[in-house]
Amino acid sequence: MTGKRAATLVLVVAAAGTLAACGSGGGAGPGGGTGLEAALARVADTSGTRSLITYDDTAALVKLAAGNIYATSGYARLIGNGASALIAFASMVQSQAGINVPGEQYAISAGEPPATVGLLAGGQNAAQVTQKLTGQGWKRQGQRLVMLPLSLSNALDGETAGWLSQVQPTGSDVVYGQPQANLSLVGAPSGQTLEQDPRINALANCVGDVVAADITSVYPLSTLKPAEVAVGVTRPASNAAVPHAVVCVSWATSAAAGQYAVALHQAISSGVSGRLDERWSAVLHDASVATIGGSQNVVEWQAQTPQGVLTVFNMLYSLDLPALAGSQV
Repeated sequence: MTGKRAATLVLVVAAAGTLAACGSGGGAGPGGGTGLEAALARVADTSGTRSLITYDDTAALVKLAAGNIYATSGYARLIGNGASALIAFASMVQSQAGINVPGEQYAISAGEPPATVGLLAGGQNAAQVTQKLTGQGWKRQGQRLVMLPLSLSNALDGETAGWLSQVQPTGSDVVYGQPQANLSLVGAPSGQTLEQDPRINALANCVGDVVAADITSVYPLSTLKPAEVAVGVTRPASNAAVPHAVVCVSWATSAAAGQYAVALHQAISSGVSGRLDERWSAVLHDASVATIGGSQNVVEWQAQTPQGVLTVFNMLYSLDLPALAGSQV
């Protein structure tokens, strides 16, 4: 997922411009019935954390890839989706910070730069992380280890561009964040969690048992204005299985959801992807649309994406989801 960090920034910058002018690994847990729901239960519910959420069931994906985390085929490219800023530097992060990204059970991150905060759940050694980072120049501040401000002269801090500015190892978990991140929002947060947020919960229920997912309220440039968008790849039977994407969109009103459902049917049957310059029917196989409804006015579509596991994520970050791409359907 080396392009994920850049793609995230594209989405954020596009939003700013628009506003200015707009489980086997994760498994079920105390937060819900799927790995995603369990991970959401460990993140505080705030407007910032709701803006962008990324998740992956790392242990399940590593198992699918038979341990080859750098494979370019199959599901390996989803490994570390919930910690995409770190997985690109997995070897350096492990050798110099003692943080084993591929060894985690699951990863979840929330918020937009420069305040993104993340959790690596399981597979970590707090004593080793502390020893490695303090040896690299990180300073203790309470339970946190900090490198502030960003030090480009430090190889680890400079290469990871401040994504490890704050680190809090606890048992087998590691919480980390950018310079403006609030680490108390992840891990064992107080108050309502994202899993308890009505809209996020509805979307998590809609996407179901996924090995990777992204949820965002930042989707500019679309004529239709969704409240929140969730995309994911459902758990495959094997590494050779054709990826199955699921997209769930929440709307402020049932009327808006109905308008989107009509546009979505039209897009999938006869519309064209602006990014790929292909008909959606050629990109999305066996596609189906369902109006879930409920208090969050959710509409869902699912499809096989034989072009690869990243297809639905690329659609999200290039603002090219069917019926949500500018004025195109």
